Amino acid sequence: MIIEQLGPAACRSYVVGCARAGRAILVDPLAADVERVVAQLDSMRLALDLVVDSHTHADHHSGGREVARRTGAPYALHAATTCTGVDERLADGQVLEVGHERVEVLHTPGHTPDSITLRAGNRLLTGDFLFLAQDGAGRLDLPGGDAEAHWDSLQRLAAFDDEHHVLPGHDYNELPGSTLGVERRRNPRFQNVTREEYATWQRAVASPTPQWMLDVIAANLGSGAAHAAHHASAPLATDPLAINPAAVDPMAACAPGVDGGGRGGGGGGGGACAAGPLDAVPLVFPEEAARRTNEGGVTPPFFLDVREPWEYGGPMGCHAPGTHLIPLAQLPARLDELPADPEHEVLIICKSGGRSAHAAAWLIAQGRRRVFNVATGTDGWVQSGLPVER
Repeated sequence: MIIEQLGPAACRSYVVGCARAGRAILVDPLAADVERVVAQLDSMRLALDLVVDSHTHADHHSGGREVARRTGAPYALHAATTCTGVDERLADGQVLEVGHERVEVLHTPGHTPDSITLRAGNRLLTGDFLFLAQDGAGRLDLPGGDAEAHWDSLQRLAAFDDEHHVLPGHDYNELPGSTLGVERRRNPRFQNVTREEYATWQRAVASPTPQWMLDVIAANLGSGAAHAAHHASAPLATDPLAINPAAVDPMAACAPGVDGGGRGGGGGGGGACAAGPLDAVPLVFPEEAARRTNEGGVTPPFFLDVREPWEYGGPMGCHAPGTHLIPLAQLPARLDELPADPEHEVLIICKSGGRSAHAAAWLIAQGRRRVFNVATGTDGWVQSGLPVER
């Protein structure tokens, strides 16, 4: 089986093909990349059977319809889509025949209602359903996003072994290839959190969708009417089919550190569909953190404060009761002070949530399975009227 990445790392397209039969499907082509992709398929001597978008994209204009027009191949999305001009509507569990190869369609909603993952052998083309490492997954606060549905979709991956390779629709940090086993250890979306905790986390980090992304969604859906009906938004003042693709440069939208007016990514990278720097790890608010630390009858969470000693106590500082002080810079050298069990819950607090988010991300990367950032930090703890010690 041929599986080759055609797009740049930040905004990926893939060809899945059968060399013996000279047949292929194309996944997630960009409008700005149509000429190059068609030429590359010709050079690979592959004829297209299908052009597939893994979901309705919000960060770049799809080239799916145009590639389909150029090649005569049908254009396909999941049946949940409201896109116009779709030739084939895919179903969960459907098997696509690509020459002598088989590709399974998995409906994995959450980022969008029509999100799919394509399983080709031991490789998972996840679109924006799942990214790599701290990029986590596509935003769940765009129109049609559903955190509970995304949690449910993540549970479906339990059926697949750790050796499955993850091929995402975006990689903002140019990471090397990854496997499902690696992502289960380091990706914050695989934290051992409940469905309710996951939904609470995602509601807390939700932010408005910038207008340029709404315009791109409308263009990819095919009409302002389809956009308004699907997302219950006001009709656009202009015909989205007349939107100049250059008005929103899809490569700029996918570039690291650029978000076109929306949220950027954390850790020095990020893109339009990625989580922001404080969003990339599970969180709780001070009241919930206090409840968990005071809850009787169960093993209490380890409550970690990663500020400096002068912030923690003395005449200039204070801290939440029961916290264990390890300044952020010292955490790698003092990791043995945390509970040995990777399933032991860890709550992390700092002044306002920034340092604790970095600490939480690092602990998740070390294989911790249940780590929460205390949103708003000690400042929020004090403002909530919760008790402090000096």
